Amino acid sequence: MLIFQYNAFLYSQNNTLENIHIQRRCSHVCNGGFITAPRFRGLGVGRLMGNVFLRAARDLGYKSSYFNLVFKSNKESIELWESLGFQRVATLENAARLKGLGDGELDTAFGYRYDLEKLLDDHLV
Repeated sequence: MLIFQYNAFLYSQNNTLENIHIQRRCSHVCNGGFITAPRFRGLGVGRLMGNVFLRAARDLGYKSSYFNLVFKSNKESIELWESLGFQRVATLENAARLKGLGDGELDTAFGYRYDLEKLLDDHLV
């Protein structure tokens, strides 16, 4: 599970990596990425990761989560995010060339948002 913050990584003059936090207009919004190994699919691993992500993101002070590339061809992912309470807020037609689609066919991407301020305090207790 990844929770991204808005940070810049810059090399200083003496070639050391420095982490410089940059305040951004959207720093209250987080994003996450999830991949479940094929042998663990259908066992609730994705649901567990999604639930833990929501609680961790809220507890870290984020107000909202936005997933920008949930592909139409990934029915299981769509069902999972919607069942967890994510709302579809965007549609991007012809967004990606993915394995398994027809030659030259492009998949649609959906954007999903979760309002973390509505997450109950006892989520995952």
